[in-house]
Amino acid sequence: MLNKTIYSCIALSLISSITLGVSSANAMEITVTPPRFELDINAKQSRSNSIKITNLSDKPLEMKAYVRNWMMDENNTLKDAPSSEQSLDQWIVFTPSRFTIPPRGTQSVRFAIRPKIKPSGGEYRAVVYLEEAANKVRNSENIKTVGRVGIVVYGYAGDVKRVGTVNSVNIDSKPSLTKAVFDISNQGTAYVRMGGQYAIWRAANYPGAKTTQPIAGAGNPKTKLPANVIQVGKIELPPVLPSNRRQLILPLAEKLPPGNYVLDINGDLSGMAVDKGIPFTVPANSASQPIPKTINLSTK
Repeated sequence: MLNKTIYSCIALSLISSITLGVSSANAMEITVTPPRFELDINAKQSRSNSIKITNLSDKPLEMKAYVRNWMMDENNTLKDAPSSEQSLDQWIVFTPSRFTIPPRGTQSVRFAIRPKIKPSGGEYRAVVYLEEAANKVRNSENIKTVGRVGIVVYGYAGDVKRVGTVNSVNIDSKPSLTKAVFDISNQGTAYVRMGGQYAIWRAANYPGAKTTQPIAGAGNPKTKLPANVIQVGKIELPPVLPSNRRQLILPLAEKLPPGNYVLDINGDLSGMAVDKGIPFTVPANSASQPIPKTINLSTK
């Protein structure tokens, strides 16, 4: 099970924690756990699952739940997709559909997967939305939605293969912002996701990709970075769905002094190691227009 993800005020998109881009809520103060399910459709445990919602505020919170099919658009943003008899959203049953959580209280939404037809092999996807609902509009049965959060459900049947390729990494370096653009394709039957760690080294002191290792304690302000390492961060990119090819952007540094650097990648594409060093240059001023550095990174 994944760690609890806490969302308060406007930071409420559970799917944004896996960078899928569901619209965040405006005024909810809640915790929801877990943020994602990955289930064997035919296994017994898929018959009984539970989402726990905790109301952190001092006021009652009225909510409703519903399920949708989804896909990723060309901007790597999750969007609703049409349902069919083969889509997972049609196989999920849940309760309750509407509820009120008392101040500082909790509520569980239980769901199960019950296929209406025999699933063919591969990956199935749905999202369970939890919406805060305001009072009914006067003289109307419409419900005004105030905030929404989504929990992704992946269901698997039969033989599932994750076959991804990092075709290239393009470094776009400017004095104001340096970012990496990962070009990733998926030839398998289930999503692939790029994770791991990156480090920005001074080029003159870079020891080589085969020498570097992930740095323990990265992200902790008290962690002392190795000499000549400018910055360390996590690689957390959106999933690439089967039969898709996407360009995924990873912001690296808002400001780097002009000079030569290497982006060191100790990454993993759903079980396939990506271990590369990519040189790039930050120009002296914004008037300079650097040629983006592109490195082919086949993981096959």
